[in-house]
Amino acid sequence: MSESLSLDALFAPASIAVVGASRSRSKVGGMVLANLVGAGYRGVVHPVNPAAAHAGESLAGLPALASSADLPPGVDLAVVCLPREQALPELAVLASRGVRAAIVLAAGFRETGRQGYLAEQELTRIAEAAGMLLLGPNSLGLINTACDLNVSFAAAHPKRGGVSFFSQSGAMCVSVLDWAMSLGLGFSKFVSLGNKARLNEAHVLRALGDDQDTRVILGYCESVEDGQEFLAAAREVTAKKPVLLLKAGITPAGARAVSAHTGAASGSPAAYRAAFRQAGIIHVQEMSDLFGLAQAFATQPPPAGPGLAVLTNAGGPGILAADACARTALTLPRPTQATLARLGETLPGFASLYNPVDLLGDAGAERYRAGLSILLADPQLHSLLVILTPTARCEPLKTARIVAELATGPENPQGKPVAACFLGGAGVRPAREALLGAGIPCYDYPEAAVAALSALYQQRQLRQERLAAEGCARSAPETAAGEPTCDCLPRDCPWDDEALAIIEAAHAQGLLELGGVTALEAAHAAGLPVLTTGLARTSADAVRLAGEIGLPVSLSLAVREGGAGAPWPLSGGARFARLTDEAAVRRAFLAITSACARQQPEASVAGCLVQAAANVPRGGFEIAVSFTRDPQFGPLLSFGQAGVGSELLGDTSYRLAPLTPEDAREMLREVRFYPLLRGVQGGAVVPLEALERLLLALSRLALRAPRLAGAQLGPVLAGAQGVFVAGARLTLA
Repeated sequence: MSESLSLDALFAPASIAVVGASRSRSKVGGMVLANLVGAGYRGVVHPVNPAAAHAGESLAGLPALASSADLPPGVDLAVVCLPREQALPELAVLASRGVRAAIVLAAGFRETGRQGYLAEQELTRIAEAAGMLLLGPNSLGLINTACDLNVSFAAAHPKRGGVSFFSQSGAMCVSVLDWAMSLGLGFSKFVSLGNKARLNEAHVLRALGDDQDTRVILGYCESVEDGQEFLAAAREVTAKKPVLLLKAGITPAGARAVSAHTGAASGSPAAYRAAFRQAGIIHVQEMSDLFGLAQAFATQPPPAGPGLAVLTNAGGPGILAADACARTALTLPRPTQATLARLGETLPGFASLYNPVDLLGDAGAERYRAGLSILLADPQLHSLLVILTPTARCEPLKTARIVAELATGPENPQGKPVAACFLGGAGVRPAREALLGAGIPCYDYPEAAVAALSALYQQRQLRQERLAAEGCARSAPETAAGEPTCDCLPRDCPWDDEALAIIEAAHAQGLLELGGVTALEAAHAAGLPVLTTGLARTSADAVRLAGEIGLPVSLSLAVREGGAGAPWPLSGGARFARLTDEAAVRRAFLAITSACARQQPEASVAGCLVQAAANVPRGGFEIAVSFTRDPQFGPLLSFGQAGVGSELLGDTSYRLAPLTPEDAREMLREVRFYPLLRGVQGGAVVPLEALERLLLALSRLALRAPRLAGAQLGPVLAGAQGVFVAGARLTLA
């Protein structure tokens, strides 16, 4: 479907048909009709129920139709409340009547196996042939509070607000709706995607991005149908408003549950993390975090800086807030001298004036007023957290009203975000309700409040970085493929024709992998910093190549897997490094090949790879850089130390191609061994620009060589003198 697809018939229909409507609230058709009428929908409603129509009965005060064939032509939206077997023929009838959009609520489609999959394919075919929007199947329906529309079988209708929520799970919609009502949080749109036979998260994201009533978008997803389209939509929308997504199915057990739930593949967790980060999506790890962040984003502006002030009546919670702050992007700056002087004049002598500001346990509401008003005026403080513990002298409800008054009044002219944490249960419940009613997010624990304020600040940073990056991209020239160039990319590499020719030749021969000299030749043609390498079949060849390449050289065993294909170094085989004379080269060749003949007689030995010795002194690193072609998002690049340690410890960074220079920089800085690359503990200071160029060149190779299913570069030798690719293996699709 087109990127500019209008969903007006779905979100703002002038007329609706409820197919399978019922007067019984115990049936889905009865719940949908009751919700639609109860929400106050002002358009035309056509209940379709053959039995009621033949008996001359009305449903919810509306005349019933005997069949969808009796509908007037051009109805905007039809809600199909029928089981799978009846939904298919009914959709065909609706299509013949020119219905513009349909919601299919029934389950039993692709999530149930082959027959369900085929039924869903037929459902999609009917909708596509008619140019009909289709939400579902296996959907809970949707809600749009802006036009009093509720065509769901949820148990409640939310009040109006600035949050919109879409979900692949109908149960998540119901849970979020119930939670929102308990907090008094208002919503704009609720969309249950179901199996996404025709409309998916990318279409809904764009619609919500353009929706004037939506301030923040929340989502729950188990899979993404079209990764590239999703990324494009997310980049567009996150430039306008925050998007928070909870991704399920990130473990093997969760992935199996996703498949059973909707019949979809969950996908690679690393690819999703990279996709969310590069698209500007806030990746939420837990359901509780989604709720907590929603409160902040729906009600508070982003802070102008990282400085957080904590105002509390107890030391312990203040310390917990300080600890939480150290784990986020926020700081706890010392108040200005003017602020300290005012606090000293106003607060008791034993009060702690530094950040966190401790008002002491006997603080009443007026002491909170004094402290908060002073901190709001401090230019070094960009956001504020008010903590209250239910001591004998505290006044929770009065304090809550004062916090709301100051946060939303003239005492806060810069609009600094304010959050609260009122610890306790029944004793502070009225105060929490007062805060939430005034639009001040209130949390159960300090850590959650700090995390929410930090997310607000990071969203502001992200938006500023993206604006700067877009400015650079607009001013940069473009390559023939439409990719912006930059100073980090080699502009004179001969790579297009030669690298692609090598890969195409291998594909024509039916090879599945390339290794050794051939893979390195392709990598060199692609602009990668490859060490000069040759294949020696005899010791005399090795000596000759060493002379041509130039001493010192290194030698490693080269084999052919299965006796065919280009030779590559034997994994785990012997390697002789920095051979400085011809005699040493000859001895090394004989030692390597004879050892293999004794220890692995089945190996098909091609000879030895003779390679220029990298000028990487002691203290250098062996790096592993690779890409795989993710089925949903395309080329996924990884960066880490060579060996199994990085994978086992999770010390690998990932990004999706195409990389920007900023992406490449972030990949280097994310790994825990980054300080070692900068010379900590005596290691070599590796030129980061060389590693960035390597990542950018591999990204370009992945994009321009669709025949490649993946590539592994390793070892990549990195030291103070530069970065050198010593080995490569290319996997063909």
